[in-house]
Amino acid sequence: MPLTIHPVGSKADIDAFLQVPYRLYGDDPNYVFPLLGEMRHFLDKQKNPFFKHAEAALWLARRDGEVVGRIAACVDEANNKHWDEKTGFFGFYEVDDDPEAAAALLESARAWIASRDMEIMRGPGCFTSNHDWYGLQVGGKFNRPVVGMPYNRRYYERHFEDFGLTGAKDLLAWEMHTEGKLPPKMQNLIDRILDRPGLVIRPMNMKRFIEEASLVRELYNACWSQNWGFIPLDDAEFAYMAKDMKSMVDAEFMLIAEMEGKPVGFSLTIPDFNQAMQPLRGKLWPFGWLKFLLAKRRIQYARTILMGVLPEFRKLGIDMAMVYRTMQYGFSKGITSGECSWILADNKPMNRILEGYGGDCYKTYRIYEREV
Repeated sequence: MPLTIHPVGSKADIDAFLQVPYRLYGDDPNYVFPLLGEMRHFLDKQKNPFFKHAEAALWLARRDGEVVGRIAACVDEANNKHWDEKTGFFGFYEVDDDPEAAAALLESARAWIASRDMEIMRGPGCFTSNHDWYGLQVGGKFNRPVVGMPYNRRYYERHFEDFGLTGAKDLLAWEMHTEGKLPPKMQNLIDRILDRPGLVIRPMNMKRFIEEASLVRELYNACWSQNWGFIPLDDAEFAYMAKDMKSMVDAEFMLIAEMEGKPVGFSLTIPDFNQAMQPLRGKLWPFGWLKFLLAKRRIQYARTILMGVLPEFRKLGIDMAMVYRTMQYGFSKGITSGECSWILADNKPMNRILEGYGGDCYKTYRIYEREV
């Protein structure tokens, strides 16, 4: 049957685009379908502030009128300005194990990126490193992903390599267990760090949420500015990403480190809402929202999604102390395990810290790229 590639334009096309995972993962017990309403909002160029500094295009692959795959591409001015590069991103990649369809979708993204005078094609993502589902899982346990992390068919790795994409960076996920006790030497070290004069590690003040969220954004941009994959966030985009945070997370999981009253670091951890989301299959209505609220109370897993310390304070063990505080609080609230992700594979200091806490480096994700 002939293959055709169609640009996504109409509302019906968007609906078809969002339905592709149901074709591929409909009977997969590990897949977590995203909320369809949230995804429509995310892709709406009038509602998502990401599109104030980025442009994007989406495509569907069809055989004899039936959708067999999808892909998206974007060019983000914020990324290219920060790194002084010409890179376009690809993502939302889902397709049957069909070499012709895979190559045609990837070529559509490549050609579009090249037409914008870009030099590099990088991905997969949704859309960039500032969004969910960044990277392709290539190793470790292929079980249910935690909130915000990708899950994919194993054959995608072959699709990318056949298209000439090569690994640019590996990202790691560490699984942590909150037994409540550390080896004596480790505990003594943490105690000394926490007793350091002038150091305060406090929860976010939810009564001043807007100001505190803005502070976290400033710390994020300052702490991560030289990290591979970093893209600065402006106020509007950060507010969009944090819009549900206040009602969904615990202040004790959102830490700010201060030294002599100066904010020097932060850590953000959220419950693994995928535990509650999975049975909904992407739909909150008519009764999905009630199922979610009931299931949310029984979540026993969490994910630390962001952590950073200003460069001049990185040798004081502040990051170790924030990990400790997070684990201890999680243990007190019945959180039995959690994930720290993603961590750059070559971020040796942080990987050593997580290993020292007894963490298990249990998943590996890969970012691919090629010249266009």
